[in-house]
Amino acid sequence: MNIEGVVIFDADSGIPLFSRLRSDIDSSLFSSFVAAIGHFSKELKLGGLSSFTTEEKVIYLAARESIITALIAPVRKEYQEAYSLANELGKQFEVVRNGSESLQAEEFSEFNLVADSFLKKIRNPFTSRISEYIHEKYGGEISIKPRLMKESGSEGTIDMIVNLGPKSGGKGNGSSKDLFAAFSDSYIFVKTAEGRLSRGDIMDFIDAMDGFGTRIMRKGSLEFLPYFPTRAVIMAREYTEPVFEFLKNLPRDKNGVYLDGSHVFAGFKGKGVPKQVRCYFDVYKWHDNQEAEQISL
Repeated sequence: MNIEGVVIFDADSGIPLFSRLRSDIDSSLFSSFVAAIGHFSKELKLGGLSSFTTEEKVIYLAARESIITALIAPVRKEYQEAYSLANELGKQFEVVRNGSESLQAEEFSEFNLVADSFLKKIRNPFTSRISEYIHEKYGGEISIKPRLMKESGSEGTIDMIVNLGPKSGGKGNGSSKDLFAAFSDSYIFVKTAEGRLSRGDIMDFIDAMDGFGTRIMRKGSLEFLPYFPTRAVIMAREYTEPVFEFLKNLPRDKNGVYLDGSHVFAGFKGKGVPKQVRCYFDVYKWHDNQEAEQISL
């Protein structure tokens, strides 16, 4: 849903306790909205849903025992979906309120973090669900659309990166071996598509995999060290058949198909430089109503 505003009211008084409105929402609409809530707070049945509309907006109201959660959206949005979203956000606000009877909105400013996360999921539900699935499957910290440095000094983005943290658990001694292991073992690159992925999409993803990194001081000079991952995850709703033909033609060992990254560290000399670097591929087909399907390559 395209949610344009969230307001949470005290159910008895109609006083707003929390609000997040898009800057382009007319202030007069908000004033009318507050006045209307004063009326609706006395009329709503617990757990019920009511609404009112302006020429372009619809206000959905979900009442709970002590609060009313309201969502502002374009009039075309689905009624029941709005109720579910408002009710869930209301539950989360009740946890933050924790039985407090205060009507001072500033006391609930910490709810901003919860609301930000909630609204982000609503605005991009596919990406949010994928990131949650990837985290459950692989662990680590997920970064969505991170901006990464290229060797040229310019920047680029990748759909998602999983940072698993150093395998040594932070006990490394800073040697070259620890340094290279930190970069090769700690990252998973993720390619996602809400629609269909083509062979060209996969090739572009692979071409970009060794192009991102950071500059490090090594032996008195700055060097570019790539973030070459040990695993790449591909997740899409649909694939063209040439995708699987391409991936199945990659090298393979007992752990699956992989991309050989030995060339990535070819310019580095000295002890600790990895002689073998392989990035293995996990490919999934996403389903909305069931577990993601891992595709055998």
